Amino acid sequence: MATRGTDGDSDPAELPEAVVDDLLSEDSRRLALSILDERDRAMVVGDLATAVVARQRGIPESTVSDADREIMRDELFTEHIPKLTATGVVEYDSMLGTVELRHRGIVGRGRT
Repeated sequence: MATRGTDGDSDPAELPEAVVDDLLSEDSRRLALSILDERDRAMVVGDLATAVVARQRGIPESTVSDADREIMRDELFTEHIPKLTATGVVEYDSMLGTVELRHRGIVGRGRT
């Protein structure tokens, strides 16, 4: 059985602004949320890591090294995915190794 990061009942619109600001305060986490929102589908964590590194550096995803992908993948797993699943913003499926944005609009609520 897959591990789910949320129960699907939380609504990021109800998250306090301080929590939203905290979620969006870190560049890699904010980029990951933006990418998930743009792609509008679940993504394998490794593919999300590649997309985040590429966006940070302004390079094509195909040019991201395996080492850089793994560093970002580890960062997503240890720092960002736990925080995002705890707030119900994303859902992690451990069977598929995917992460999916559960609620649109969280990035737009962030700091200006």
